[in-house]
Amino acid sequence: MRLIQRNLLLVLGLCFGLAVNAQTRTISGTVTSAKDGKGLGGVSVQVKGLSIGAGTNANGTYTINVPSGDQTLVFTSVGFGTIEVPAGTRTSIDVTLTEADQTLDDVVVVGYGTQRKRDLTGAVSQVKTKDLVLSSSPEIGSMLRGKVAGLTIRQNSAQPGGGLDILVRGAGSVNASNAPLIVVDGFPITDLQQPGSGGRYEAGSQSILNSFNPNDIESIDVLKDASSTAIYGSRAANGVILITTKRGAEGRVRVDYSNNFSVQKYNNPFDVLPLNEWMQLRNVAGQEQWDFENGVIPYGTRTREEALANPVNGLYRRLYTQNAINNVGRGTDWIDLVTRDGSTSQHNLSMSGGTKLTKYLVSGNFFDQNGIVKNSDFRRYSIRANIDQEINRFVKLGINLTSSRIDNNNTQLGGQQYENSGIIRAAIQQGPHIQAIDEDGNYPINPQLAVQPNPFSLLTITDKSRLERTLGNVFLDITPVKGLLVRLKAGIDRGITKRNSYVPTTTLNGALEGGRAFISNSENDDYLTEATATYTTTFKTDHRFEILGGVSQQKFNYKFNSEGANGFIT
Repeated sequence: MRLIQRNLLLVLGLCFGLAVNAQTRTISGTVTSAKDGKGLGGVSVQVKGLSIGAGTNANGTYTINVPSGDQTLVFTSVGFGTIEVPAGTRTSIDVTLTEADQTLDDVVVVGYGTQRKRDLTGAVSQVKTKDLVLSSSPEIGSMLRGKVAGLTIRQNSAQPGGGLDILVRGAGSVNASNAPLIVVDGFPITDLQQPGSGGRYEAGSQSILNSFNPNDIESIDVLKDASSTAIYGSRAANGVILITTKRGAEGRVRVDYSNNFSVQKYNNPFDVLPLNEWMQLRNVAGQEQWDFENGVIPYGTRTREEALANPVNGLYRRLYTQNAINNVGRGTDWIDLVTRDGSTSQHNLSMSGGTKLTKYLVSGNFFDQNGIVKNSDFRRYSIRANIDQEINRFVKLGINLTSSRIDNNNTQLGGQQYENSGIIRAAIQQGPHIQAIDEDGNYPINPQLAVQPNPFSLLTITDKSRLERTLGNVFLDITPVKGLLVRLKAGIDRGITKRNSYVPTTTLNGALEGGRAFISNSENDDYLTEATATYTTTFKTDHRFEILGGVSQQKFNYKFNSEGANGFIT
């Protein structure tokens, strides 16, 4: 009988082993260089479409486990062309990579023109949006993290669409702005922030790039050193970020549509105690405090009996009786009250096409984000259009137009006290023994933290803002003789921001002022006119000579007004 059982277990084990082997197989091989035939180390070997990969060792050899079915291996390495090899049923695949010299002919945007990578002498980095994973973020800046050497990006606000600190090569100044100059399709743009709300209420900053749909961007070039940024003058002291948007191409009409939806959850690192355990710990803390004040061992030399016989500040009395501890519920979970599951959805639609003489592109975007913190929302509507018209072989006309509207619902995200305490900070500091709202509709506060508002009361604040932006320019390219390009350009960047807020008497500061309302509006008009002439010639095949001259004028008009009132009846 035992022999039969052993044979049965052996057969089952063999069947299990065959099932596992049928699911995956091992492929190995060597990657060599076409130049010298030597093995290449550090080559990435990836199963196409899957998150399964390996790398070659110093000798160029690799081993990778590949799922069953028709799979393709992708071999990539910096400075070499990418190769895709169908695996088929093979268990050994050797490949040879060729150096990708052609990348030196890629065109990079630099200042008022373009250059090939091989001709660059300054520090310039380029990122194509096709190489980026377009995430649930409403703007392109956060997607550049880790993509450009020397570019540091930090988020300074947790509000949906929150602002970014962008530093090029760690530029820093005590008194001046550290932000780089951002140029969109040749137009240096300004940062349009929502106006202040007055008093001690702060809802965070917004990113300068929020007005632009990431799907509309073709490439981003970062100019880092003085030689690359000099043409922009003192404005470029902290570097320059050049954004080039997509344009139409010759061919049949092409319509593209994409959408995505994602859900965000609050990653709560705090294990909140039930109210009865919290009350017990408060009693323990009170006892320890009394022992410390009365010099009880280990805080002093007296025993507790000696301290009770001659107390410093009277006898210790527990904050909560055992009967009260036994009869309470779980208490208030503040984090749960002020947070929710966030969501992000967006839709992109574009149409492009053209002939040899006329090319066009029109696109639209809708982006909607509901933040994890309640009352924090971001919604953007944007449209963009451009047209390139060849009038004759000497003259070309181009028009760019981008228009967007952003609606924000702001919640309190400050870092101080009263209404500027920040709703998450207030929720963490508030004890579970305080009610969110009592039977009379009031919002109780913790008497031991008198300047800390009831977090639930912060949700009664109304704070809405709107930003409308229109960026447009028209340019005329004239080539009177071979090698000479004259460009005339005019454009406007118009921004209108509005913000309405009301802090009711249900909050600490609102109660002190009888409620406070604040309305603010701002208008920003930025006019640009430019005329440049660029002459380029090549001699002795490998030598390229280019000279640029021109004039640029930018005019700013800014208007702001605000009104506030307090002492409302209700």
